[in-house]
Amino acid sequence: MRLALALSIPWSFVSLAACSNDPNNVLVTLAPDVVSSLDGVASVRAVVMSDAEPLPETAVTVAITYTDRAGVAREIAPLAGVTDARGAYAGDITGLTWDGTGLVTVSVDGAPEVTGEAPFAVIDRTPPRVSITAPTLTLRVVQGQDFRVPVRVQDEIGVSEVWLEAAGELERLRSTVVASGSADATVEFELSVPDGAAPGGTITLYALAGDLSGNQAAAEPITLTVDAAP
Repeated sequence: MRLALALSIPWSFVSLAACSNDPNNVLVTLAPDVVSSLDGVASVRAVVMSDAEPLPETAVTVAITYTDRAGVAREIAPLAGVTDARGAYAGDITGLTWDGTGLVTVSVDGAPEVTGEAPFAVIDRTPPRVSITAPTLTLRVVQGQDFRVPVRVQDEIGVSEVWLEAAGELERLRSTVVASGSADATVEFELSVPDGAAPGGTITLYALAGDLSGNQAAAEPITLTVDAAP
Protein backbone atom coordinates (compact mmCIF):
# COMPACT_ATOMS: atom_id res chain seq x y z
CA MET A 1 0.00 0.00 0.00
CA ARG A 2 1.44 3.37 -1.05
CA LEU A 3 0.70 6.68 0.62
CA ALA A 4 0.92 9.98 -1.27
CA LEU A 5 1.87 13.01 0.72
CA ALA A 6 1.04 16.51 -0.42
CA LEU A 7 3.19 19.34 0.90
CA SER A 8 1.82 22.83 1.09
CA ILE A 9 4.55 25.53 0.93
CA PRO A 10 3.45 29.05 1.90
CA TRP A 11 3.86 31.59 -0.93
CA SER A 12 5.56 34.00 1.40
CA PHE A 13 8.37 31.49 1.89
CA VAL A 14 8.85 31.11 -1.84
CA SER A 15 9.04 34.88 -2.26
CA LEU A 16 11.74 35.21 0.39
CA ALA A 17 13.77 32.41 -1.11
CA ALA A 18 13.72 33.90 -4.59
CA CYS A 19 16.85 35.69 -5.75
CA SER A 20 16.49 39.47 -6.04
CA ASN A 21 18.23 41.38 -8.83
CA ASP A 22 17.82 44.76 -7.14
CA PRO A 23 21.15 46.54 -6.56
CA ASN A 24 21.90 47.45 -2.97
CA ASN A 25 25.61 48.26 -2.90
CA VAL A 26 28.42 49.63 -5.07
CA LEU A 27 32.07 48.83 -4.35
CA VAL A 28 34.41 51.55 -5.63
CA THR A 29 38.21 51.59 -5.91
CA LEU A 30 40.63 54.14 -7.39
CA ALA A 31 44.10 53.52 -8.75
CA PRO A 32 45.97 55.52 -7.76
CA ASP A 33 44.09 57.31 -4.99
CA VAL A 34 46.99 59.77 -4.64
CA VAL A 35 47.46 61.31 -8.09
CA SER A 36 50.44 63.23 -9.47
CA SER A 37 49.44 66.46 -11.18
CA LEU A 38 51.91 65.60 -13.95
CA ASP A 39 49.75 62.61 -14.88
CA GLY A 40 46.35 63.87 -13.73
CA VAL A 41 44.61 60.51 -14.26
CA ALA A 42 42.93 58.07 -11.86
CA SER A 43 41.28 54.82 -12.92
CA VAL A 44 37.95 54.06 -11.26
CA ARG A 45 36.54 50.54 -10.90
CA ALA A 46 33.05 49.93 -9.54
CA VAL A 47 31.22 46.66 -8.91
CA VAL A 48 27.44 46.81 -8.54
CA MET A 49 26.14 44.25 -6.04
CA SER A 50 22.84 42.63 -5.13
CA ASP A 51 23.70 41.29 -1.70
CA ALA A 52 26.74 39.10 -2.48
CA GLU A 53 26.08 38.81 -6.23
CA PRO A 54 27.56 41.19 -8.82
CA LEU A 55 25.07 42.57 -11.33
CA PRO A 56 26.02 42.63 -15.04
CA GLU A 57 24.54 45.01 -17.61
CA THR A 58 23.80 47.68 -15.02
CA ALA A 59 24.04 51.36 -16.00
CA VAL A 60 26.07 53.60 -13.68
CA THR A 61 27.08 57.26 -13.44
CA VAL A 62 30.39 58.47 -11.99
CA ALA A 63 30.37 61.96 -10.42
CA ILE A 64 33.52 63.74 -9.24
CA THR A 65 33.74 66.55 -6.68
CA TYR A 66 37.18 68.17 -6.60
CA THR A 67 38.51 71.19 -4.68
CA ASP A 68 41.99 72.63 -5.04
CA ARG A 69 44.23 73.77 -2.20
CA ALA A 70 42.88 77.33 -2.41
CA GLY A 71 39.31 76.06 -1.90
CA VAL A 72 38.28 76.55 -5.53
CA ALA A 73 35.93 73.87 -6.92
CA ARG A 74 37.33 72.31 -10.10
CA GLU A 75 34.82 70.91 -12.56
CA ILE A 76 35.44 67.39 -13.86
CA ALA A 77 32.99 65.92 -16.37
CA PRO A 78 31.04 62.90 -15.09
CA LEU A 79 31.44 59.46 -16.61
CA ALA A 80 28.75 56.96 -17.57
CA GLY A 81 28.76 53.32 -18.56
CA VAL A 82 27.44 49.81 -18.05
CA THR A 83 28.85 47.00 -15.93
CA ASP A 84 30.35 44.02 -17.75
CA ALA A 85 29.54 40.31 -17.38
CA ARG A 86 31.29 40.31 -14.01
CA GLY A 87 29.29 43.26 -12.74
CA ALA A 88 32.23 45.66 -13.01
CA TYR A 89 32.56 49.08 -14.61
CA ALA A 90 35.97 50.65 -15.35
CA GLY A 91 36.89 54.11 -16.60
CA ASP A 92 39.54 56.83 -16.40
CA ILE A 93 39.06 60.19 -14.67
CA THR A 94 41.24 62.88 -16.30
CA GLY A 95 42.01 66.53 -15.59
CA LEU A 96 43.23 66.04 -12.00
CA THR A 97 46.01 68.60 -12.32
CA TRP A 98 45.45 70.91 -9.32
CA ASP A 99 46.83 70.22 -5.87
CA GLY A 100 43.77 69.30 -3.80
CA THR A 101 41.32 66.61 -2.72
CA GLY A 102 38.09 65.11 -4.01
CA LEU A 103 35.51 62.35 -3.92
CA VAL A 104 34.34 59.93 -6.60
CA THR A 105 30.71 58.78 -6.27
CA VAL A 106 29.32 55.95 -8.41
CA SER A 107 25.52 55.67 -8.50
CA VAL A 108 23.20 53.16 -10.16
CA ASP A 109 20.97 54.62 -12.85
CA GLY A 110 17.35 54.11 -11.86
CA ALA A 111 18.34 53.64 -8.22
CA PRO A 112 20.30 56.81 -7.36
CA GLU A 113 20.15 56.01 -3.65
CA VAL A 114 22.48 53.04 -4.28
CA THR A 115 25.99 54.53 -4.35
CA GLY A 116 29.60 53.88 -3.53
CA GLU A 117 32.36 56.38 -2.85
CA ALA A 118 36.15 56.66 -2.90
CA PRO A 119 38.25 59.70 -1.87
CA PHE A 120 41.36 60.90 -3.70
CA ALA A 121 44.12 63.48 -3.36
CA VAL A 122 46.17 65.26 -6.01
CA ILE A 123 49.76 66.21 -5.26
CA ASP A 124 51.30 69.09 -7.20
CA ARG A 125 54.29 67.82 -9.16
CA THR A 126 54.02 70.32 -12.01
CA PRO A 127 56.98 72.75 -12.17
CA PRO A 128 56.45 76.42 -12.95
CA ARG A 129 56.98 77.84 -16.43
CA VAL A 130 59.87 80.33 -16.56
CA SER A 131 61.08 82.60 -19.33
CA ILE A 132 63.62 85.44 -19.57
CA THR A 133 62.81 88.46 -21.72
CA ALA A 134 65.88 89.85 -23.45
CA PRO A 135 66.80 93.31 -22.10
CA THR A 136 67.49 94.56 -25.66
CA LEU A 137 66.27 93.51 -29.09
CA THR A 138 69.83 93.09 -30.31
CA LEU A 139 71.00 91.07 -27.26
CA ARG A 140 73.78 93.66 -26.84
CA VAL A 141 74.63 95.75 -23.76
CA VAL A 142 77.10 98.56 -23.24
CA GLN A 143 80.06 98.98 -20.89
CA GLY A 144 79.16 100.94 -17.76
CA GLN A 145 75.41 100.95 -18.39
CA ASP A 146 72.55 99.45 -16.39
CA PHE A 147 69.96 97.14 -17.90
CA ARG A 148 66.79 95.44 -16.69
CA VAL A 149 65.95 91.77 -17.07
CA PRO A 150 62.24 90.79 -16.85
CA VAL A 151 61.55 87.19 -15.85
CA ARG A 152 58.03 85.81 -16.24
CA VAL A 153 56.87 82.86 -14.12
CA GLN A 154 53.52 81.04 -14.27
CA ASP A 155 52.24 78.30 -11.98
CA GLU A 156 48.75 76.94 -11.24
CA ILE A 157 49.42 76.75 -7.49
CA GLY A 158 51.49 79.91 -7.09
CA VAL A 159 55.06 81.11 -7.46
CA SER A 160 57.17 81.38 -4.33
CA GLU A 161 60.56 82.69 -5.48
CA VAL A 162 62.44 83.70 -8.62
CA TRP A 163 66.23 83.66 -8.91
CA LEU A 164 68.43 85.28 -11.54
CA GLU A 165 72.08 84.43 -12.06
CA ALA A 166 74.56 86.17 -14.34
CA ALA A 167 77.98 84.97 -15.41
CA GLY A 168 80.69 86.12 -17.79
CA GLU A 169 81.80 89.76 -17.94
CA LEU A 170 79.79 90.34 -14.76
CA GLU A 171 81.05 89.02 -11.48
CA ARG A 172 78.93 85.92 -10.95
CA LEU A 173 75.91 87.01 -8.95
CA ARG A 174 72.60 85.59 -7.79
CA SER A 175 69.58 87.72 -6.99
CA THR A 176 66.28 86.54 -5.46
CA VAL A 177 62.75 87.98 -5.54
CA VAL A 178 59.84 86.62 -3.49
CA ALA A 179 56.77 86.31 -5.72
CA SER A 180 54.16 85.98 -2.92
CA GLY A 181 52.17 83.11 -4.38
CA SER A 182 51.13 84.79 -7.64
CA ALA A 183 49.95 82.44 -10.41
CA ASP A 184 51.42 84.70 -13.11
CA ALA A 185 54.20 87.10 -12.18
CA THR A 186 56.80 89.13 -14.03
CA VAL A 187 59.69 90.29 -11.88
CA GLU A 188 62.49 92.61 -12.95
CA PHE A 189 66.15 92.43 -12.03
CA GLU A 190 68.49 95.39 -12.52
CA LEU A 191 72.11 94.69 -13.50
CA SER A 192 75.11 96.84 -14.43
CA VAL A 193 77.75 96.12 -17.02
CA PRO A 194 81.17 96.81 -15.43
CA ASP A 195 83.16 99.69 -16.88
CA GLY A 196 86.02 97.29 -17.45
CA ALA A 197 84.01 94.64 -19.26
CA ALA A 198 85.80 93.52 -22.42
CA PRO A 199 84.12 94.63 -25.68
CA GLY A 200 82.93 91.51 -27.46
CA GLY A 201 82.72 89.65 -24.17
CA THR A 202 79.51 87.94 -23.12
CA ILE A 203 77.13 87.88 -20.16
CA THR A 204 74.91 84.82 -19.74
CA LEU A 205 71.67 85.10 -17.79
CA TYR A 206 70.05 82.15 -16.00
CA ALA A 207 66.66 82.19 -14.25
CA LEU A 208 65.19 79.66 -11.83
CA ALA A 209 61.77 79.68 -10.15
CA GLY A 210 60.09 77.69 -7.39
CA ASP A 211 56.40 77.23 -6.63
CA LEU A 212 54.52 76.87 -3.34
CA SER A 213 54.72 73.07 -3.58
CA GLY A 214 58.51 73.09 -3.81
CA ASN A 215 58.75 72.33 -7.55
CA GLN A 216 61.45 74.19 -9.48
CA ALA A 217 62.17 74.92 -13.13
CA ALA A 218 64.80 76.81 -15.10
CA ALA A 219 64.39 79.16 -18.04
CA GLU A 220 66.26 78.91 -21.30
CA PRO A 221 69.42 81.01 -20.69
CA ILE A 222 70.12 84.17 -22.67
CA THR A 223 73.57 85.35 -23.74
CA LEU A 224 74.31 89.07 -24.20
CA THR A 225 77.29 90.61 -26.00
CA VAL A 226 79.13 93.61 -24.52
CA ASP A 227 79.77 96.65 -26.71
CA ALA A 228 82.32 99.36 -25.99
CA ALA A 229 81.01 102.56 -24.43
CA PRO A 230 80.58 105.39 -26.96
